[in-house]
Amino acid sequence: MKNISFFLFFFFSFSIFTSNAQSLSIPSLDILKGTDIDNISDTQLGDLISQMDKKGISMNQIDQYASSKGLSKTETEKLKNRIVRYNDKNKGVKKRTIETNEDLNNPEKLNPELLKYYEVYKQKQDSIKANKLEIFGLSIFKDVNLTFEPNLRLATPSNYVLGPDDELLIDVYGNSEANYTLYVSPEGKIKIPLAGVISVGGLTIQEASSVIKKRLSSIYGGIKSNATKVSIALGDIRSITVSVIGEVAYPGSYTIPSLASVYNALYVSGGPTEKGSFRKIQVSRGHSVIAVIDLYDFLVYGKQSDLRLQDQDVIKILPYSNRVSIVGEVKVPAIFEMKEFETISNLIEFAGGFTENAYRERITAYRNTTKEKSVIDVTLPQFRTYLTESGDEYKVGKLLKRFANRVQITGSVYRPGEYSLSEGMKVSDLITKADGLKEDAFATRAMVYRKNARNLPELTSFSPIDALEGRNDLILQREDSVYISSILEMKEDEYIYISGEVVSPDKYFFGEGMTLKDAILMAKGMTKKADRGEIEVYRQITDQGILNKNLQKAIAYKFKIDNDLAYNDSAANFKLKKEDRIMIRPIFGYEEMKQVNIEGEVKIPGNYIITSKNQKISDLVQMSGGLSAYAYPEGAYLIRKVKKTDSEKKLLKQVAQSLGSKVTKNTETSDSLELKKQLFKETDIVGISLKEIINNPGSQYDLILEEGDILTIPKVLETVTVNGEVLMPNTVRYQKELSFKDYVNAAGGFSSNALSKKAYIIHANGKVEVTRSFCGIHSYPNVYPGSRIIIPEKPIKKGMSTAEVISITTSIVSVAAIIVSLFK
Repeated sequence: MKNISFFLFFFFSFSIFTSNAQSLSIPSLDILKGTDIDNISDTQLGDLISQMDKKGISMNQIDQYASSKGLSKTETEKLKNRIVRYNDKNKGVKKRTIETNEDLNNPEKLNPELLKYYEVYKQKQDSIKANKLEIFGLSIFKDVNLTFEPNLRLATPSNYVLGPDDELLIDVYGNSEANYTLYVSPEGKIKIPLAGVISVGGLTIQEASSVIKKRLSSIYGGIKSNATKVSIALGDIRSITVSVIGEVAYPGSYTIPSLASVYNALYVSGGPTEKGSFRKIQVSRGHSVIAVIDLYDFLVYGKQSDLRLQDQDVIKILPYSNRVSIVGEVKVPAIFEMKEFETISNLIEFAGGFTENAYRERITAYRNTTKEKSVIDVTLPQFRTYLTESGDEYKVGKLLKRFANRVQITGSVYRPGEYSLSEGMKVSDLITKADGLKEDAFATRAMVYRKNARNLPELTSFSPIDALEGRNDLILQREDSVYISSILEMKEDEYIYISGEVVSPDKYFFGEGMTLKDAILMAKGMTKKADRGEIEVYRQITDQGILNKNLQKAIAYKFKIDNDLAYNDSAANFKLKKEDRIMIRPIFGYEEMKQVNIEGEVKIPGNYIITSKNQKISDLVQMSGGLSAYAYPEGAYLIRKVKKTDSEKKLLKQVAQSLGSKVTKNTETSDSLELKKQLFKETDIVGISLKEIINNPGSQYDLILEEGDILTIPKVLETVTVNGEVLMPNTVRYQKELSFKDYVNAAGGFSSNALSKKAYIIHANGKVEVTRSFCGIHSYPNVYPGSRIIIPEKPIKKGMSTAEVISITTSIVSVAAIIVSLFK
């Protein structure tokens, strides 16, 4: 009713407009007076077109208004052409862009409150999108990469119907030449100079060409004799207005080029909605339906309708009437619209057919009844006859992951793998197909893994040798798996072990006939410090009688080996056995050259090699040329690497792990951190008396050097540092006459938290001297250049808690009660 009322209103309005055409006016046309049409801006042109739309004035009626404003016919044609181009640019078919939520696609722009929900939101949306079944074809009109733009550069269609505002290009060539560019008037006519007015409105381009050639032949005689030819083509095309109504995304009227098809109009209007039909799209012209478009012809088969739209055509998308869904193993799972008498076979075709893994013997159908759903098994022979009903749901299953005729053989055969099972096939046949047993095959017993009648796994054994000789040849079943073991697999891995002074100490696979020298060669030979006269081989005793009689568990053999591992001695002929242990020890007294370093105020500082085991600090000073004139021997110290054995390192690691488990990272005390640091420190500072060493070489002060030692001799120091619990920790100039307390006072004196009786000094050479106390009198150590005075802090006394006070009080009261009771 709404559509009928619309057309009645349109017809009534148009009648009134026609009868009062002279009284209506367009204010925007006032700008045309005395103005060149080419100079009108697009904004002014847009205002003019807007006025025309409001007044309901078509392109065919603009001539009378233009002439009333004094425009010539040429200027009027220019105006109409400008309007057509403007409509095509601004109201014609456009390429849409994706509508996106910028914030949701750019999470970095979200505020922190929303950002924490973003991932959850995205996951939920992805899950919904993955599980939601789409209506087939719905997305094609939303795809920004598919525009359905009409091709405006194609050759003129012979069935194109001419109308007002179309441009005709007429080219006369041959004996006579002429060119005409003509526009079809609102009355459907063109005027050719000398030939007169020709009515072409409503004719196809082919029919109009015939009429025009006939009229031109009266002017150009050569046309009849074919000496002069005429070419007629379509230039600029007119714009038309069509209406798209019904179940469409964006209903309304659209201005599109006259070459546009139904698909172009559907695209600009957004296509059918979720309730709209893809198979019943009516095209009405005047008061009758001229065509019903089935979009599945295009979506499924790629066929396009050749129907050309005309001005004022109406496209109506009806609601869908019958939809079904299909999921599972089809190429395009979706919701499809089915026509009456279409079957499951048609549905499968719409869905792109089955996938490679589809079970095609049966499809499960779920159909609505008046009260509930029912399940129907549709078999392959029924596919072409089983009619679909609205609301049907179809599911295509997968092929089972099993084989109808497969058997397998693995293990010690030449061609293990899968083979087809033929009727009556036996184990011997399968072994023959696999090219027989390998040399290492365990031929007396093999296994067959199969499933019984209840589909439970079971194991059957057979003898491959017997089967190949025709005895007890087992008949195979579907999915049987035959496994033939290898003797090598049933043998325990066998190794020999070599350690000590070889390049690659390790365990190596044992082979029969391997000798001692072979093993050394496998270990890439001996190192330069190997003692070739002391090579030991330890062999495990396996004789049960010997093991039972005494406590000896292994035998030791000793060998000497020459440098070139020649095959002419007892070592070359000594045959190894599995699990033998070979040990090659280093030459007694051999040591790698060791390096020490001296730096600071000596004449030749640098690295030096220890040349003897008893080389001392005094020797190093002498090798470096002695002290320089600026040396301060009292401040010299020695940095020595802390050497830890493997067992010590392991113990330290366990202690550190124990500390870590007892305290958390946030509550770890400074004491525990310091302990960890001490456990893993690599060097120590050794306090030395270099002056005593130089004056008395070889004395008790003169330490023996060790690898990596660094002897540092500073230049003369002139300051003393005061740190810890003083008012102003700082560095003070050294003065020989000043005492310990003088330096403390120079730093502001002791603070209220100072533990003065525990004060100590770290001298420049690394020695530490502490304060001594006797009867409350403190004896502070002497201060020398470069000394560091450290004043520690008093420990914080922790008061007793209420619970502790109560506990102690209770204990005292109890003891007192016991004493009183004893005296009584």
